[in-house]
Formats: sequence, structure tokens, C-alpha cells
Amino acid sequence: MAIFEKSLQSKVRIDDTDTLVCLLENAQSINKHTEYILRVQKGPNKEKTCVSRRYRDFAVLNTNLQQANIDLPIPPKKLIGNMQPSFVAERQIALQNYINEVLKHQILALSLPVRSFLDPNNYSLSIAEQALQTVSIALRGSGQFDLKSPLPDIGWRIRKQYFLVNESESGSNCILSYQSYGPDHCLHVKDLQAAFKSLQNISHPYIADILAMNTLETGAYVVRRIYKNGSFRDLLYGTEYNKNHLAKYGNPKTRKPFTNGQISHYGYQILQALKFLHSKGLPHGHVHPGNITVDNQSALLLDIENMLLGVPSLYRPYVLDVRRANTMESVDVYCFGRTLYEMAFATPLQQYYCDDYPDNIPQDLESVLRLCLSSGSCKQDLPTLDTLLHHPLFTRATLNGLTPRCDRRPHLKFPLNIKEQIKTAVGVVEDRIQADQKAVRAARKEVRIQEILNSEEEMKKQKKRAKKRSSVWKSSSSLAEASRSASGASSPTLTPIPIDTSANSSFRADSSLNTGNTADNTPSNGATLPPGSSASSRGALLSDICSFDRSRLSRVTSSLS
Repeated sequence: MAIFEKSLQSKVRIDDTDTLVCLLENAQSINKHTEYILRVQKGPNKEKTCVSRRYRDFAVLNTNLQQANIDLPIPPKKLIGNMQPSFVAERQIALQNYINEVLKHQILALSLPVRSFLDPNNYSLSIAEQALQTVSIALRGSGQFDLKSPLPDIGWRIRKQYFLVNESESGSNCILSYQSYGPDHCLHVKDLQAAFKSLQNISHPYIADILAMNTLETGAYVVRRIYKNGSFRDLLYGTEYNKNHLAKYGNPKTRKPFTNGQISHYGYQILQALKFLHSKGLPHGHVHPGNITVDNQSALLLDIENMLLGVPSLYRPYVLDVRRANTMESVDVYCFGRTLYEMAFATPLQQYYCDDYPDNIPQDLESVLRLCLSSGSCKQDLPTLDTLLHHPLFTRATLNGLTPRCDRRPHLKFPLNIKEQIKTAVGVVEDRIQADQKAVRAARKEVRIQEILNSEEEMKKQKKRAKKRSSVWKSSSSLAEASRSASGASSPTLTPIPIDTSANSSFRADSSLNTGNTADNTPSNGATLPPGSSASSRGALLSDICSFDRSRLSRVTSSLS
């Protein structure tokens, strides 16, 4: 039984933020219906899986995604003639366009309907039921909280489920979140429980309190009070915290950007909370508008336990494109910049960098966004938390009388051995980020090479180069042939002369007759034939004559009448 549970744990510890790429490879007719073969690639890995889907499966997926209020180009259903090869080919192209449009929206690509559609082996539709069973058993033994009802799909994480619970002593309602361990989880259960004990006693004016937290076999649960205003994202889009996240954030009708004063006010508080966590050796790593709430005009950071659970960040696919986001501080700075962007424009940034901003944006806000999100910063260097805290946008917040509440003195203390374990866990997260960044760059480089090689322009250039090389070769070969023929015509073959040391004069006469030149007995290279030359000397003379280059001669006007 223990072996089965261990294999089950390792099976579900996958990165749910991996970018999906889907290609409809083929279509086949089976039992009077058409099935489409989908090849799916996850993240920077080259491993691909294949899954077979019918048109009705696409239709069911589209129905599940309609609550996001995003227009998706699914092809219409056809009852007659849907088995004809021409129609199947057209529909395959249309379905490819449909799935491309779905995966273009991150909120859809991260949803359980899409993941289970493309990767059914790793994404079961019964994840919520399993979490409910696990939490029910855990709370039954504690007696501190009573389970009231689940809050389905209020967050983007597939393996994080929310429940409404009631505290037994006070009778107040609270919210419980159960999260399965992620792919970067490496802490032993005892060490994790000790770290949780310290986190439960945390005190900071800009970090939300934790009422209870406990480790389980396959995950952990955390209990916090309910903040009626919801998260920053709920405020931005004018919605309630307990609604379905696809309906809330897919294509919201209401958008309420924060004012520049609010961005300065809340941004300073978030930076203070992040700096405090880093000073204790526990980076956040998951900053986004859904992890920040507001209470009495103070921003409160949520989900500080995610780093210990080893779960990936919402912005991880973008972090992999940022060369300089290779430490947890730089990751927090980059995610903070994306958070400010969404606070300012009430829409998430759709790419990993931003260089263009509206003309009416305040100058100091644009300066901070460029520090965190410009293409130059992403490639060269990102600022530190201290650098941002000293930026005029946030120093102005302190001048406005923004100081921590005196009753919330910052406090967080880990045992020494737990500090070392947390440091190791942070290193595991950083190592995987850096490895995936290298894999993404290598994959992008390979794609660029293939695009260059396959581009029509490059093919034309290669053909031109080939023609040029061919013409040069032909011209050089024709010149060599002409040179050889000319040398052969002007240099008749010498008749062999018997070797005789006493026949120097007759040899010179014969040479003069054969070359047709009685005025000069000197070969073309200027060397004078010595008297009594041997057969090797005559061979050298013949070689010089054959290799004679007539192009080096210049015309000389004779002075003889």
C-alpha cells in the first residue's frame, strides 16, 4: 500500500504551469466516425504525447469554457457529409485554429477542462472530490474547524481546493485551502511541520494572519479569515471572491484600475512585506494580484507558504523567458512589476516584457515599470527590492504618513536547522528555473534555425549561392582547359635525344629548331640550360613549357623595320 501511495504522489507532482503546444497531426475514420490525433508537448521538454479526440470532445470543451466569455472559433457541427475527406481536412484545420486560440489565453490554458482534454493521464476530473475526502478526514480528527461546503473553482490552481469552514470556538466562518505538494517540494514532513509552526506565529502589518496550518500525506491545508473585499484582482474587475475564476477573470466587463496614489500606497506595503520575508530567508515567489488582499487600507500578502510546498508560480512561464530572473529576489521583483502593471491598467500583461506605455501614464510609475518589465532589464539586469523601495514612486508613500501599525511589530523566527532546510528548498526552486530557462533558450534557438533554413528567402539565397559556385567552377575549369590546350599548341613534343656528353652543341641546335626561336635558348622561367644537361633537366624544361601562362605576357612593339 505504501508503494502505491508513493507512486501516486510522484505521479501528481507535475508542473501545472507548463506551456502546452498542440498539433493536430492526422485524422482517421473509426467505426463510422472521425477521430483526430493530437500531439501535445508540455513545457521546454521535447517529450510529446498523443491523444485521440472526436469533434464532440471539442464541443464539450468549448461548452465548459463558455463561462470565461471569450470568443473561440470552434467550427460548426455538420451531420451530412462529415466523413468526406475534403471536409475532414477542412475541419482539421479549423480545429487546429480553435485549439491555438484556446492555448493563447493563459487563464484557459491553465484550467482543468483544457488540461484534462490534452493530458488526460495527468489530469483527472475527480481532483476536487479527492481533496474533499482528504480534508474531511483531516478536520474530523482535529476538532478545531467544521467543514461547511466546498468553494469550487474560485482559484486558478488545479490542485488547490477551497472550502468554507466554521471555527468551533468562535463560530466565525473561515476559508480553508488545501494544496497538493508541487514538483519542487523537497522538505521532509517533520521539517515542513516545524516551518509551519513558525509561519503560524508570523506577525507583520502587511502579511495576512494564518489561523491554522497542517501537513498531510499528499499536501497541506491552511486556514485564514475571510476578507470580504477579496483579492486585488477581485477589486480590479469588480467581482466577488467566491465566484468561478473563469467567469471572474476570463473577459471581465468591469475594469477598475488603481489610481497612482493607490499604486504608490499599496506598492510600498508589498515591497516592505517582501523585504521582510527575504530577510528571514523565505522568499515569496508567487506575487500576483490574486495573492494580495486589502484590509483597513493596508495591503496583505497571502500564500507565503507556497515556497515550502514546492508549487510553481502563476508567472513561471514568463519567468522562463527572462534571462535575469534567475534568483528568487529577481523573480519577486519581476512578479511585482507584473502586479503593478495589472493594478495600473486592469489587464494582465500578455508577454514577458513591455516597452510601450500610454502617453498619459505618470512618469514615476512608468519608470518603475520599465525597471521591472522592459526588454533591456529582462536581458541585462533587474533592480533589487531595496532599489525599488528608494524609488520616488514609493518614497512618496512614506511622506504621506504611511507607517506600520504599532500593534503589528514584524516577527518571524525559524529554528537554525529549519533555516538550512528552507535554504535548500529555495536552491531547488532556483536550479529548476535556471535549467528550464536554458532549455527554453535552446528550444527557441533551434526553432529560429529551422525557420531560417525553411524560409523561402533563405532557400532563394542558397540557390543563388549554389548557382554562383557552379558558374565559378565552370569558368575556372574552362580557363584551365583553354590554358592547357594553348600550352599544348605552342609547345610541340620534344623528340627524345640520346644522352651524349659530347653533343652539347647539337642539343642546343635541336632545341632552337623545336621551339622555333634561334635568338634565345632560355626557357620561359629564365633558367639557362647548362651544358651536358641530363634527362631530368630536359623533363624540367618540358614541365616549364607546359605550365607557361600566356596571360602574363605583354605586347612589345618591335623596332625592326
